[in-house]
Amino acid sequence: MTHCLIILPLRTSQLKKLRLSKMHLQLRPLELQDFDELVSHAASYPPGDDLVGPPTPICCVVKTREEAQARLTFHFNKQRNRFCGDPTVRYMKVVDPTAENTIISIARWHFYPNGYNFDTQIHWETHNPVPGQFIPRGFNIPLHNHILTTRDAARGSWIPANSPCWILMHMVTHPASRGKGAAGLLIRWGIEQAKKDRVPAYLEAGVMGRPIYERYGFVQTGDLLEVDLRDFGVDTIFSMCKMAYFPRLIAKEGRGVVRE
Repeated sequence: MTHCLIILPLRTSQLKKLRLSKMHLQLRPLELQDFDELVSHAASYPPGDDLVGPPTPICCVVKTREEAQARLTFHFNKQRNRFCGDPTVRYMKVVDPTAENTIISIARWHFYPNGYNFDTQIHWETHNPVPGQFIPRGFNIPLHNHILTTRDAARGSWIPANSPCWILMHMVTHPASRGKGAAGLLIRWGIEQAKKDRVPAYLEAGVMGRPIYERYGFVQTGDLLEVDLRDFGVDTIFSMCKMAYFPRLIAKEGRGVVRE
């Protein structure tokens, strides 16, 4: 028996509904009190359906609400400290006004006016527990630190030293809200900052996430960055695309080359 897959075009009403779902989303700066809402997602969604971004889900797998709550608390305590103490950080959020302004997506952009410096910045990424500090059960701290240390140390090989830039280090959308345009709002915000400051923007993306960044003008730079996780209890290679966005150069007669 031969099976034929028939793809029907979307009806006008369906297209209108899709457009409206993107139109009503709002982009706003993340505020300090928002971290409490982000942690509370453990009580509202299935375990793991939250705004904890990579590599944390690989390093701390959750199966119960209690485990999800512990991971969210630990993760966003770190992010809260960074929000308060890291002068390079710009947290942004996307909210859905039709759902009581629920936060459905977040991003963490950074501006480095003197360029990115691994030695002075890596402590913000790694977990460095102190005696007595709560750590969720099963959280593979060495694995987490290995991934981020390897990723960030590699920047010296593809991001020019001492050159001002924007870097997107964290972006995640709630699983139930993907495909509605939230990620695009967060990406475009960073692009607009890069254009305004006349500097490049950089990021490391998962292979599956590369197309969405390409849609907004990012291009892959060099080969994949591959991090071997086998020495840390995970039998896999963690692959990332190094991507860059450069504000277009426009040649204008009599004015030389200027940045857009």
